[in-house]
Amino acid sequence: MQSPQYKLLNFDQIDQWDRIVESHHRGSILQTTAMIRAQLASRHHFPYAIGAVNADGRLLAILNATRIVTMSGLGSQIASRSIMYAEPLYEDSQVGLQAAEQLVAAHDRYMSKRTLFAEVRPIFGRGPQMDPLLLGGYEKLGYVNYELPLCPCEDTLFRQLGQKRRNNVRSAARKGVLVSHATGPAAIPEMYSLLCASYSRSKLPIVDQSLFCSVAEQLDASRFRIYTANFEGRPVATCCFLTFKDRVICWYAGTLRIPGVAAMSSVFWHSMRTYAAEGYKIFDFAGGGWEGQEYGPGKFKSKFGGIETHHGRYRKVYAPWKLRVASAVYDRVRDLIAPKSKTVSSGT
Repeated sequence: MQSPQYKLLNFDQIDQWDRIVESHHRGSILQTTAMIRAQLASRHHFPYAIGAVNADGRLLAILNATRIVTMSGLGSQIASRSIMYAEPLYEDSQVGLQAAEQLVAAHDRYMSKRTLFAEVRPIFGRGPQMDPLLLGGYEKLGYVNYELPLCPCEDTLFRQLGQKRRNNVRSAARKGVLVSHATGPAAIPEMYSLLCASYSRSKLPIVDQSLFCSVAEQLDASRFRIYTANFEGRPVATCCFLTFKDRVICWYAGTLRIPGVAAMSSVFWHSMRTYAAEGYKIFDFAGGGWEGQEYGPGKFKSKFGGIETHHGRYRKVYAPWKLRVASAVYDRVRDLIAPKSKTVSSGT
């Protein structure tokens, strides 16, 4: 029996969009209209956010993806990918599943002409049943994350951390590392310079600074916050966080390498205890690496005592031969497209 066809609408045509994200048990800040508008206002980011509505006007499913272009000009054809930073949301019913399948199919028709592949980064786990991505031909790959349960008792929370991280925090405090927080667009340049330092060392491209500026303008101080560690009068490590419902997401982080100074451990601990005191329940480290592969940031995150999760990532390659060419080109030019490390100004 052929499934019914639902009306597919752009996110700005759906008044119920944010209500669905707020009420759905898998809803994330990364799916809100504020984040979609922030992506729209950012360079090299092109959101594709659609919902499926039935004949009665009921919203059954939503999907939010972003086409990201790493290189402009002629190279953009082999340097574009579609990323869903959270899985599609849909009503937990056969009707909802059918609607989600149609959204995934519409996304693939659109993105297959504009990108090399699509990747989905789920925040929550799901079994193979009722999975519109697997039904839509996506491959599920092994990917690790860490989630730390937060509690308001600071002593209990500190004991949850791994011993090495507790020692890091104590050592940094003795050496005079101080952590402060900031909000709003004015705090972005300092944060971005530290992100560039990390991405430059790793020879990885980084999103444009305009994304963070747009997010800071779209979200209020309770949803977007930056924590920065200062050592000897200058910023040395930073992380920006997104919050929604009971979850804190470590969105982007960057640090200078200073022997013997565990500044990032201080940033994480200070943010953990602050968010725990405010009533948040889950500290989401937002990625620990592919299963079976060495990944430095993932190893660092694993020592905080969080729960290791295996929600994986989904991928569909639209043009395998083009992806092989793009991978070869990327290996040759990654030094050129990685950000240049910037001098971080002294704190005031």
